[in-house]
Amino acid sequence: MFFIKPYRIVAWLLLCVSWSFTTAHAELPNSADRPFWTQKTCYRMDDIVFGVGLSIGQRSLEKARKESFRAALWEISNYAQIKDTTLLLVETQMTYEEQRPDGAYSVWRLVKTPLAQIIKAKELMAQNSADTQKHVTRIRKLEHENREGLADEIRRALLEGEDVNRTWSPPTPVDKTFPTGWIKSVKDTYRTDETIDLSIRANDNHALKTLVFSIKHSSIKKRWSINGNTFERRISFPAAVLSTGKQVYSITITDAAGNTALKQGVFRIIDLHDELYDILSGD
Repeated sequence: MFFIKPYRIVAWLLLCVSWSFTTAHAELPNSADRPFWTQKTCYRMDDIVFGVGLSIGQRSLEKARKESFRAALWEISNYAQIKDTTLLLVETQMTYEEQRPDGAYSVWRLVKTPLAQIIKAKELMAQNSADTQKHVTRIRKLEHENREGLADEIRRALLEGEDVNRTWSPPTPVDKTFPTGWIKSVKDTYRTDETIDLSIRANDNHALKTLVFSIKHSSIKKRWSINGNTFERRISFPAAVLSTGKQVYSITITDAAGNTALKQGVFRIIDLHDELYDILSGD
């Protein structure tokens, strides 16, 4: 008759407890899994200066996005040694977003601006002429009125030496709202004999362009071209095609205006049968 020795029963119970603990707490990507720029504050590539802003633990995704922009702008101003950032004209390159198990959001934002414009902004602020101050006041007023498009046009004219005192017509609205998206039905742990079944969703205030789903260091990659402001798709694949251990998945969503949002998550692949065999078949 086959008997399971007591210490093996204890080992089996410990395995179950450990497995339950893993599945009860979602795992987040670590710094090595995230895009390289999330580990920086400000850096320069050729004649472009990049700043990275971070907002952590916000309950509202929109608030986290706004806070990350302000933080990125501060990093640029710190690099440029400019106290007043009114004249800085920055463009968002990408956002990277994570949602913790408690529902709070963290957002990294990568912004960029030409070095030549930073130098010009410093010169104008140092001169502190009455004309410059007039335009600074006008830009602040436009921002308060949520007319950022016209404020940016005036900034650009100042920094590029164009006629700022001309009659300004309302600029063509520029979409600066980033798309949102998420993956549902993701479990924290999959066995190698399971099928991974995921639901991918995305939306935008105007129009989506593309969505890419991928898993790092694997053959799993899918790209969709999208017409419309909403997208939903289910995908399935066997867990056995992935190696055991941590898997980092991502969705990259781009809208028609070029705004790109990147989101990542983590799950694990385990071969539970092998672990049970080692426990139950040992002497």
